[in-house]
Amino acid sequence: MDMSKDLTQGLAQTQQFHRQYGANALLPEISWTEVFDHSSLAPEQVQALEVLYQSAVPLALQVFEELNFDVFTPAAYKPQGLGLFDRLAEQEQALLARLQAESKHLPTAVHHQIWSMLLRGGAVLVFKAWLGKVKTGLNQIDTTQFDELSDLLFIKTSPFELAGYLDVDINSKQDHIFLMQGQDVYLDRFNSLETAALFVDLGVYDAAFLSLRDDHVAAYLKSKGYVTDEQIEELQCALNPLFCTDLNPKQNYVV
Repeated sequence: MDMSKDLTQGLAQTQQFHRQYGANALLPEISWTEVFDHSSLAPEQVQALEVLYQSAVPLALQVFEELNFDVFTPAAYKPQGLGLFDRLAEQEQALLARLQAESKHLPTAVHHQIWSMLLRGGAVLVFKAWLGKVKTGLNQIDTTQFDELSDLLFIKTSPFELAGYLDVDINSKQDHIFLMQGQDVYLDRFNSLETAALFVDLGVYDAAFLSLRDDHVAAYLKSKGYVTDEQIEELQCALNPLFCTDLNPKQNYVV
C-alpha cells in the first residue's frame, strides 16, 4: 500500500471540498486571535477580519473555480490567457456592495477597521488565512505565492471612494492596526500612492521614513510637498551614521 499516495489523494479531496463549498460562502472557522498570535486584537478588529473573510473569499473562489485556477499548486499563478486579473477586478464592485450590506448594522469602529484593512491588503490576508487553514487545518497564514496573490486580490478602489461605500470618517482617531504572525508583519502595504499619502496625513507613517524605504513613494510624496530630499537625507544620516548600505533596505510599499 502506498501511504503517501493515499495521503496526497485525501488532501486533494479535502481541498476540493473546501474550494467548492467556499465558493458558496461555507467557510471553515478561523480563530483570528490565534492566526495573529503576536497582535492584541480588539473585538472590532476581529469582527472586521471576519466580515472581510466571509465577503472576499467566496467571491475570489468563484472566479478561481470558473477559470480553473488552482491555488493549491505551485504553478497556479500561470493562468495562460484566462484573464484572471480582469475577472477579479470585475468582482471588486461586488465585494464593496457585499461589504456595504454586511457591515450596515455594525458599529462605526468595525466599519473603520474594514476600511483601513482593505486599503492595506486585508482581502489578500483573509484569503491567505483561508488557504492556510485548508492546507494544514491550523490557524495560520499560508505564505507561498504571497506576492502573486497580493497582485490578484489587492483592491484598487480609492481610499476616499471606499470610505463613502463604508460610511467611514477618514479623519477618525481610531487605530490602524498592523497584524503579526511570528516575525512577519502584515497590512504594511498600500493599494495606491494616494493611500500612502493619506496614511501620512493620518499620522500612521512618517513621510521621510516611507520615502527612505521606497523610491517610488518618495517621488510621489516629494511631488506633493510632503517631504524634501534634505529631510530624507537627514533621516538617513540619523538612522545610519556610518552609511552602511544594508541597514536601511528598500521595500515596495505600494502594490
